[in-house]
Order: sequence, then structure tokens, then C-alpha cells
Amino acid sequence: MSTIHSNEFRKMFRIISFILFIIYLIILINVLFLDARYGRITGLKGYNLEPFRTIKNYLKYSGTNAIMTNIFGNILAFMPLGFFVPILFRRTRFFILMILISGFVSLAVEVLQYHYAVGSFDVDDIILNTLGGFIGYLIFRICYYIYYGIKYLKDKKN
Repeated sequence: MSTIHSNEFRKMFRIISFILFIIYLIILINVLFLDARYGRITGLKGYNLEPFRTIKNYLKYSGTNAIMTNIFGNILAFMPLGFFVPILFRRTRFFILMILISGFVSLAVEVLQYHYAVGSFDVDDIILNTLGGFIGYLIFRICYYIYYGIKYLKDKKN
């Protein structure tokens, strides 16, 4: 791939990534704050500050559907954050920084949900969301190394 084509590809990839990231944010805001279909009890302020309490309760007392929705849903909800942020913002391509960004965004979501009474503040959600951001970052890193590994091999071949 010539430098011109490579630069055009990168530019187009970043534009598409930006558009997908905006769509992701709109969907995330809708799911976390606006859509009542996700089991949200509005007008009730609750909180859990004990790590893993809610997770244990879901595993112990809930069915598969509740576990999938709540535990895996929280993880999946933040995976795109961990994937797209390092693509769009080069300075965030560090493991610790992405963990902090995922944790901070999750904390902000929990505080806003509690403040506006559209969900409860749950430390387990912060843990699961941060884990999701971490997994998304790992997927980004794997894709990054595959892309640049292939690029290196092609450049070496030429």
C-alpha cells in the first residue's frame, strides 16, 4: 500500500470511527438515561457502595436473562469506549489511562443516574463498565498489532 493510499485509508478510518463513536454515545445516553425498557426505576434514589454485592446477588438470585442484561450488559456497554477512544485520541493509547477514562466516565454516569433519579448508584456498575472499557481497549490493541504487523510484513516484502 503506497503512502498516499495508506494516509487516505487512515483518514477515512478515523472519520468512520468518529461517526460510529458518536452513534455509540447517542445509543449509550439513550440506554443509560432515557429508555425505560432497561429496567430503570425512575424517581427512586438508591445506592450500593459494597463492591461485588450486586454482582453476587444477580448470580445467586437472578435468572439467566437478568444476569445477561445486567452483568454482561454493563460490560458490553463500555467496550466501544475502550475501542474507539484510543483510535480517535492518540494520547489515550496507554493501558492505565484507558482504565482511568473508563472508570471516570462510568463514575460520571452513576453520579448522574443517582442525581437525576433515573437509576441507582452502584459501585458494581463502575467495576463492570471499567472492565468493559478494558476489554474494548484490549480488542483495540489486538487490532492495532495485527494491522501494523501486516503493514510491516507488506513493507518488508516490497
